[in-house]
Amino acid sequence: MLDRLPPEIGAHIFDFACRDSGCTGRSLSLVSRYIHQTSELVRYTSIVLVGRAQILAFAQFADHTRIKLNTRHLFINSQESEEELENMLFHADKDERNARRELGRLLGLLSSSDEKVNEARDAVARESAKKDIFLGREVASAVQSILCSLGPTLEILDISVNEYAAKMLLNPISLPRLVDLTTRCGFPLRPNDVPALEPTHSLRYLHIVDTTHQWHYVEHFLENGVSYFAPSLMHLRLSQLQEDEVVVTHLECALGLVRPSKYSAKVTPLPRTIERVLLKAAVAPPPYVGCSCCDDTVAYRSLVQHARLLRDKDYRVLLLNADSTDPPEDLYFQEWRDKADGATCKWDTSDLDLDSA
Repeated sequence: MLDRLPPEIGAHIFDFACRDSGCTGRSLSLVSRYIHQTSELVRYTSIVLVGRAQILAFAQFADHTRIKLNTRHLFINSQESEEELENMLFHADKDERNARRELGRLLGLLSSSDEKVNEARDAVARESAKKDIFLGREVASAVQSILCSLGPTLEILDISVNEYAAKMLLNPISLPRLVDLTTRCGFPLRPNDVPALEPTHSLRYLHIVDTTHQWHYVEHFLENGVSYFAPSLMHLRLSQLQEDEVVVTHLECALGLVRPSKYSAKVTPLPRTIERVLLKAAVAPPPYVGCSCCDDTVAYRSLVQHARLLRDKDYRVLLLNADSTDPPEDLYFQEWRDKADGATCKWDTSDLDLDSA
């Protein structure tokens, strides 16, 4: 029956059907020659890439295909599990470990200013840089290629790569139609430079997810980050916050509630278009038994306390209760999929922290 539909109607139906992870598009391409051709332009409306192999393969495809992809929704995740990353590090660290052993041996025999010791230090630095390149360059290059290929039509993006790849996403990227960005890897920040993402006036929703496996701190987004690449932002969400109160004091300054101090001198004002800021702390750390200097619960309580004070100071700020357990692995994928299916970009604010500061 579908074969009898006019191509324009068929394409419209397929456009709705292809808003999942890509499974429907792949299936449609196998039904018949007519449906294969009719669905071609909308088959890649939504793309999900999980793992190194899929990202590298799709980058090759996007670079060489004659098809106009017109992708609007992209979920890209190459973040390895802790076990996988530790295994990669063990193999990548071999030469650096050898260089450090040699440096230690020389320091036991020679003066720290000896030329051979300095050469050994340089060797350690070289091997460390080679390790970072080995762990991150290939994926970073593929991700940049994909974003460049899909950039003209991309509207919703969820991105997560490991810290080594994230540090190498250095080339300027233009996403002129991007509306919603969830970043779980520091993208689009660049070390010692303005963000890689060019100013994007269409960007309205920004969700920054904190993680311990990254090279940056969340507060770096408030230092000529958000104000640079999202000049018309309306909704900002900071989730899984797990450091100390610095990110909150930076945010207070960025909202114009206090004057910059020497600790927040690099903070830039958030766009005047900001209507809502949503904060959520990570799962509380377990009680610590030992010296107070190693007690993570102290910093965590300070983070929550400052967040409550900020909430009471600015009506735009809402604070959510922290989860009692770590969120499920597919949480962010489900959020992305709901938006790709056409759900309104609206964050759940039903579980508010209403405790007094």
